[in-house]
Amino acid sequence: MDEKQEFKPIDVKFLKEGMILSGILYSEDGRLLWPARKPLTFSFIFNLKSNKTKFVYYSPPKFKESSQPIENMFSTETLSFAVEAIEEISHEIKFGKLSSMNIAKLSIERFFHEMESFPDRFLNLMVLKNYDQYTYYHSINVGILSMYLTRKLGYNHLYTQDMGMAGFLHDIGKIKIPSKIVNKDGPLTLEEFQIMKKHPVYAYEIIKNDPTLSSFVKKAVLFHHERWNGTGYPLKLKEEAIGNFAAIVAVADVYDALTTSRPYKKALSLNDTLIYILRKSDIYFNPYVANRFVNEMARMNKIASFYPVGAYVLLNTGETGYITKKENEYTLRPEMLILKNFQGKPLRTPMQVDLKKDPSRYIKKLIEEPSEIEFLSKLFKF
Repeated sequence: MDEKQEFKPIDVKFLKEGMILSGILYSEDGRLLWPARKPLTFSFIFNLKSNKTKFVYYSPPKFKESSQPIENMFSTETLSFAVEAIEEISHEIKFGKLSSMNIAKLSIERFFHEMESFPDRFLNLMVLKNYDQYTYYHSINVGILSMYLTRKLGYNHLYTQDMGMAGFLHDIGKIKIPSKIVNKDGPLTLEEFQIMKKHPVYAYEIIKNDPTLSSFVKKAVLFHHERWNGTGYPLKLKEEAIGNFAAIVAVADVYDALTTSRPYKKALSLNDTLIYILRKSDIYFNPYVANRFVNEMARMNKIASFYPVGAYVLLNTGETGYITKKENEYTLRPEMLILKNFQGKPLRTPMQVDLKKDPSRYIKKLIEEPSEIEFLSKLFKF
């Protein structure tokens, strides 16, 4: 086990069927035994006792304390300018004018300049103080998050600012939705939801003829509610047809929505939000984009990696791997043993792979199914 990480021993006799722990369970030698937030099964506890295991080791996800003051990436002036920009654009569209996007571009340029100037500072988002301003603040936050992730994915400054614009404008179609639906203090009815689902198309119609906006911005706005498995809207696009840019806005959109309190729901914690995104990877989200987003947000907020040594993972190739070594806490390209081939068949001899030297493979998702973890832990003894 990583000596820098705190592990708490738990006597096996205290484990009960159905118990849910907020952190991961490890063996004494650092092997992942059970994922976080999955009810313990009778067979798992029985196997521990049958193997005469007396203690398991618990690693709760924690924020690391920092003695240094937090410096924000974006100034109050730049955030205030963004609010004025989105309010002005919304006001013009509401009254039937063809809004100029110049003020939005100026806002994104200011965000980009400060992000490039202070890359190691904390990514401060707009804090919701007034529920009536939710759409404005949410749009600004999604713009910031989309721009930040795009840069982390290695895109140049033009694409990065484009994605800032896409996030900034992704919800402007809600201006065409009745306010009683947009601001409803509770879940939408099926009929209301069908109306709400039109907002990406409305947004696209507002910006489609604007020559100053790239096709990447327009597609990201139109497709930001498409889902990796094809269950999204408005076109039910699937997987690569959605495109990386819409996938970036999609994950930023969900992250900000889940971490924001509304009259009808409490905000999820940062940790729970990131776990939700990971678990919906390959279902709602592009798995590569989702993994990078979660990793970057964990790094910024100093949360332990969601891919520890000893974890079982599924690769983009369909293979199953077991993480054996990491060069740093937040790498997504660790060393691992391949345990199953692309057909899901166990290998007689596990194959050693270093993802840093193998760009064709990447981690798609963490394996958390209790039955699969039990099967792999019995089949391969490390």
